Amino acid sequence: MEPKTVVILGAGWAGLSLAHQLLQNVAPKVPGTKVILVSPNSHFFWNIAAPRGVISGEISDSHLFSPILPAFDHYQHHEQFEFILGAARSIGHASNTVQIQLNQKQGDVLTRVDTLREVVYDHLIIATGSRIVSNLPFKSVGSYEDHLEAWHELQAKIDAAGTIVIAGGGPTGVEVAGELASKFGRTKEITLVENSESLLYGRLPSVSETAERDLEKLGVRMIYKNRATQSADDDSHTIHLSKGGTLTADLFLPLYGVVVNNAFIPDELMDWEGNLKLDSTLRVVGTTNIWGVGDVGNVEPKQLSSVLSQVEFLSGVLESVLVEGKPVEEISKVYTPVIRSPLFIALGRHLATGQFGSWKIFGFIVSFLKGRKLYLNNASGFIGGKTRQPFF
Repeated sequence: MEPKTVVILGAGWAGLSLAHQLLQNVAPKVPGTKVILVSPNSHFFWNIAAPRGVISGEISDSHLFSPILPAFDHYQHHEQFEFILGAARSIGHASNTVQIQLNQKQGDVLTRVDTLREVVYDHLIIATGSRIVSNLPFKSVGSYEDHLEAWHELQAKIDAAGTIVIAGGGPTGVEVAGELASKFGRTKEITLVENSESLLYGRLPSVSETAERDLEKLGVRMIYKNRATQSADDDSHTIHLSKGGTLTADLFLPLYGVVVNNAFIPDELMDWEGNLKLDSTLRVVGTTNIWGVGDVGNVEPKQLSSVLSQVEFLSGVLESVLVEGKPVEEISKVYTPVIRSPLFIALGRHLATGQFGSWKIFGFIVSFLKGRKLYLNNASGFIGGKTRQPFF
């Protein structure tokens, strides 16, 4: 087969894993194939551990942030891989090009320079993921330097705060509340505000009830059927509730909602919510050689287990196209969305809950599998491409 250039935008859970799989399964079979991985961040962020890591002294920066480039050093043919530190600015899908704004270091200072590099691709994979609406650094934000600065700033604010209000009773909000309460006990007053009638809305009622009971045990106050927003004036300590009333807090953490990192994507390739429009093969609708994977797409809810499932599927599709030479139009594989993804919730090291399919998982099992180490013992293997699963 004729060698191709595959450009992957984004080096998070989807992009990093897919790059490894292409280098392992495609590049050795088609000499000359090149994989180009593009990211504005030089480090991979193990955000599974973020709810605990945001507490100063709990998890070191070196365990949370791992350099990306050394993770690819073990591949024999170095010319088949390139890592570009920069962010996509535009896609020319008619000309098969993508414009990258390069990051550049001047001494110890990282700057985004005006230098644009045009990269030509045979296949383009968009895996730029999402970020929290509030832009809090529980997901990757900007460069490594930007993210680390925001991370340390948030850690300092948590240290200094006596009262903390968390908005959003999804997995991140629940875990952050649990980790903070587990660490600080009742020395910090922690309130969790959720818009729906229960925590972890849409999951098994027994799982939601266990999370609520454990948080109460840890001293967390919960308020339901309300949205929490920070005062728009200079009084940053006042939190307004949608059904009336206010809360006073030293720190407000809005942890609800995500938005797709899509600023560079042409409007015609996105749906009305800003998600990349994908067909059943994860190809971008209206294109022949652009693919999407992970949170950026419109296939299913934006959850890590779903992302990894998509990566496995797309790797197989691309192997059929690049190794077997099968025309894209003849791909018969169809991606099946994860109906009910597994959920493991750790509330500190000793309290936990979760579900697998329609089954609730005993808390002690979740604590053993996740709560103790937050899978950090698997980080080097996953980031280095030696395992495709960060969980086991």
